[in-house]
Amino acid sequence: MRPLHVDSLVSSEPGGADAGGGGGRHTSSRLVREPGRGARLAAIVAALGLVAGGVALAVVGTGEEPRTRDERDGPDVAYLEAITRLGHARSFAYRGSVEAAEPSAMRPGPPAARHVTVDGAVRLPQSITRDVAVDDQGGAVETVTSGSTVWSRTAPSVDRLAVAPWEVVAPTHAPDVGSPDRLGVALLADVLRAAGDRQRDGTDAAGRRVLRATVPADDRDDRYGDALDGADVRITLDESGDIGHVELTSAEGRPRLVLRLDIVRLGDSGVISPDDVGAPARSTVRTDGLVAAGIEPLELGELPPGWALIHARLLTGLPAGGPMPAVTVRCWGLTLDYRDLRAVSAGSLHLTTMSEACVAAEGRGTGAGGRALRIGPLAGTIDEQWGRSFGDLSDGTTRVAFSSDLPIDELARLLASLRSFDPAGRPAAA
Repeated sequence: MRPLHVDSLVSSEPGGADAGGGGGRHTSSRLVREPGRGARLAAIVAALGLVAGGVALAVVGTGEEPRTRDERDGPDVAYLEAITRLGHARSFAYRGSVEAAEPSAMRPGPPAARHVTVDGAVRLPQSITRDVAVDDQGGAVETVTSGSTVWSRTAPSVDRLAVAPWEVVAPTHAPDVGSPDRLGVALLADVLRAAGDRQRDGTDAAGRRVLRATVPADDRDDRYGDALDGADVRITLDESGDIGHVELTSAEGRPRLVLRLDIVRLGDSGVISPDDVGAPARSTVRTDGLVAAGIEPLELGELPPGWALIHARLLTGLPAGGPMPAVTVRCWGLTLDYRDLRAVSAGSLHLTTMSEACVAAEGRGTGAGGRALRIGPLAGTIDEQWGRSFGDLSDGTTRVAFSSDLPIDELARLLASLRSFDPAGRPAAA
């Protein structure tokens, strides 16, 4: 199905979304006047009084040496500020080494060598990670996670990863592990925040502060899995108070897991590109069943800049609801989830292609409200309520349902790019 022509479309006004923001440091200056003789004498007397008071305090008080401001703040303050800054940065890249006895929520890819070097990136709001691990023989494994979904590909070298096929990785951890639905190094932010018993742990070779903490040992809901239960974590802070290095070591008696990671490109949303997650999401979908059932799976041929396909799920089985039909109808469908990788909580679009027979068997209705919308042979309605635009289109055989937080005119324009789903293709930026 080629991109379709819009025969009728809702009226639109130009619009756009603002992305990103930044901060910086500010300097200030002030005019300082030389004090007169009387003022200097008063200052000397006051200073002597402070010194005397300080001596008395040292004698009758704690007896400790004077401490710097950072030390008085305590490790909890510095630790929480660093973790908060990591969360507010929302994106980061990392490189280092990993020792893992087995796959886990933190290392959800296929079984790999026990010791590997890693180079990866994280986008926290969408819980997306990309990780390339290389063993001592040069063998490479690339793993991408999006929420609770894991894709992986393997090659004899990093250079040959690009031509290796993607595969969906079966979960090796409990389905409820992940907070919230995070896997890979994206889970690290939650693990660090949960860790308690925070202490100072000296400085590293470069003189940077090191703080130490412990992941809860008896987490009843098992959010992080056995490998992280009771793990020891150390974070190294740079001069700005940001996390520059992380070390995590599993507790004695737990599956062996050791991470030594440098944190770089903090706050750079470009560490994850749309194709990083879109390529494995689409290439692992098999649409043969839909085509055989006479359904043409559809996708958007155009996306706003920075948007990506983050999930592609094939729907199969019997109707989920409604009265049981006299003749059993097998449901086939394709659900696609798109997200704005630059956004924090906004920027989502949900698109489902399903057979009209299955929709009828499930007892679903057709949206009666909204404005009429026709795109090629597909006709239906589009509406907007409570900040979301939604609707249905159908050609009598195939139903396309959609929902988004984009304005109604912007969504209608993107729907005009509907085309046949191509596992090897990619949408063009608007």
